[in-house]
Amino acid sequence: MWLREFAENYFVSVNKELNPKVWEEDQLRPEVKQKLENIARVFIEFVAVDLDVVDLTLTGSNANYMWTKYSDLDLHVIINGTIDAATRELFMAKKALWAEHHDITIRGLPVECYIQGEKEAHHSSGVYSIMNSKWLMVPRKLKPKVDDSAVENKLNAMVHDVTAAVTGGNRKKLEQVKERITTMRKSGLERAGEWSIENLVFKALRNMGIIDQLSEKIRELEDQELSL
Repeated sequence: MWLREFAENYFVSVNKELNPKVWEEDQLRPEVKQKLENIARVFIEFVAVDLDVVDLTLTGSNANYMWTKYSDLDLHVIINGTIDAATRELFMAKKALWAEHHDITIRGLPVECYIQGEKEAHHSSGVYSIMNSKWLMVPRKLKPKVDDSAVENKLNAMVHDVTAAVTGGNRKKLEQVKERITTMRKSGLERAGEWSIENLVFKALRNMGIIDQLSEKIRELEDQELSL
């Protein structure tokens, strides 16, 4: 089945080396490091909040051996302390606005920026400190065990729910489905890490363009409601 092949080909393959576009052996390429630092600086200015930055990190698939052609560069701005709910909402709104107005890539790899509290739980098999040029969590060449039939079933169900919500054109229901996807991913990460069924389903939805379709429909309906 195509979903099973999708999961096997793009989620659980283990490469022999880190992505050579980003890494030279196990160190971040100097030109990539400089670009990421520049992007972080501009992103921080865009957020327009006084941030106590303690580090910049690279995490996600491109900081381990499970990178694919779909993998982006997860650039995290680490700030001192924790982030309360209201501030997190502000940061996420700024992040979304930044993404709408920027299409930044490094050697063809999209760069996604995120603000993370120093004490905030983060689930990843590889974390690299850009500022200190060292691994905070060293990735390992271990192939995770994934129940691909479970991924397929859950993905099918989520695609059905999103399609029904988009077809129905009810903004509240669309927002509820989007919130379910976010909650699903968060619970999966907390329970079993980045290779949880829930996180793999989220990645599949993102790579298929389903999440973008959902967000665009919500914006379209909101614009209609606000128009006269």
